[in-house]
Amino acid sequence: MLNEKLKGYLEKLSQLSVRRFLTNSEEITPNDVFVCREGMAHDSHGYVDSAIKNGAIAVIATKPVNAPVPVFITDSYYQSLSLIKAFYLYPHHKIRHLGVTGTNGKTTVAYGLNQILNQSISSAYIGTLGAEFSGQKSILGNTTPDSVTLLNLFSDMVKQHVQCNVMELSSHALAQDRAGFVPLEVGVVTNIGRDHLDYHRTLDGYVQAKLQILDRIKPNGFAIINLDDAHAQVAIERSKYRVQTLTFSIENSEADVYATEVKVSRIGAEFTLNFRGSSKTIRSKMPFLFNVENSLAMASSLLALGWSFLKVAVALESVVCPEGRANYLTLKSGAVALVDYAHNYDGLQALYQGLTSPVSEKVITVVGVTGDRIQDAAEIGRLCAEHSDVVMFTSDNPLGEMQEDIFRALTSQVGDTLCYEISDRQEAIRLAKQLSRKGDLILVCGKGTETHQHITTNKVGRQSYMGDIAALSLEDA
Repeated sequence: MLNEKLKGYLEKLSQLSVRRFLTNSEEITPNDVFVCREGMAHDSHGYVDSAIKNGAIAVIATKPVNAPVPVFITDSYYQSLSLIKAFYLYPHHKIRHLGVTGTNGKTTVAYGLNQILNQSISSAYIGTLGAEFSGQKSILGNTTPDSVTLLNLFSDMVKQHVQCNVMELSSHALAQDRAGFVPLEVGVVTNIGRDHLDYHRTLDGYVQAKLQILDRIKPNGFAIINLDDAHAQVAIERSKYRVQTLTFSIENSEADVYATEVKVSRIGAEFTLNFRGSSKTIRSKMPFLFNVENSLAMASSLLALGWSFLKVAVALESVVCPEGRANYLTLKSGAVALVDYAHNYDGLQALYQGLTSPVSEKVITVVGVTGDRIQDAAEIGRLCAEHSDVVMFTSDNPLGEMQEDIFRALTSQVGDTLCYEISDRQEAIRLAKQLSRKGDLILVCGKGTETHQHITTNKVGRQSYMGDIAALSLEDA
């Protein structure tokens, strides 16, 4: 319910030809409304002039600003969001929402669920790969965008008659309450490992951020929990009495949804899907054991939505890995390359463990560490060296850290493994191809489909990069 001041603002906004609302003055174009926010280290009220120069027709602020366009001053950023929600006629309440979080697997689960749902209804995806619905794709600055961007997306979804939205929820987004207004019918926790301690400071802080997804689920909605995860019981206890739970497992038959007779290969996996007395053999197009786990998370989510067991089983066989996740390429040399987004210790460990034995004649790994994960670089470097014959340490979003410092950390515990330090990622991939022979395996980890490098802090500096798949496909001179 809007107060009288906001009702007046809403009436005035409705008289303008508003295109969308934006918090970044650099992205403003004619007919946009600039939304200001005062944060701990950054205050966008100072960019009002820039926003108006770029075409803003109004400003929503939380303190007085001088501007030649209408200015609507609210008591807080959250009150600003209330005004935008009312302007858009509360689009988030007109769509069914599924949220997915986890240290690893959230992109594959969310994107896979969107693939399945689009076979029968109009569904949307929001996450690391951008926003995608109604045949349209857009790039996002973050895995989970800010609240204003989400409202723009939801408004567009309603206009396109989208019925369901599957979105990734990062730990940063959960801690910052970016999507706190989104009523989740289903919330999925794929796993909780160790990541982003530069931001969350402690493992407990990171775990707490991830578990906040459970508080975002509507009463009597469903929490989907990985029973194999160390924090499963904590998640179950937090969900108790408020939402329903469905557990999944590749190890424990006590779970609601579990897999047996699992066989994995480079081209996919075969397993028996079990759910409350029913079972069905699944032939999945997704390789690796961790993708069996991801399939179980998808199955649990669909069952929570009311799908029949047989319909779920059929749907799982249609899912393919997103581009940049577990993608194999055969090179002219006869070597095989595997491109994957694995970029933290847990993800890389699962990737190495998932390789079938004997893997190949020789394993060459191309890997870097993002600047915000430099404290984990030594362990990541050691892990890669232990599982590789050759390691190409290279760049992967330095984020303000000196590449030399990242290399120093990565190589501090590598032992006798042959390692190279090559800042140019394309050159590192070229050398890996040059050193490979028929029967070898080149693992290119960390960036997936990304075609840029974030050089400076807060992702301000963005350097173009051709992409891992393109670099592998490039003909050497």
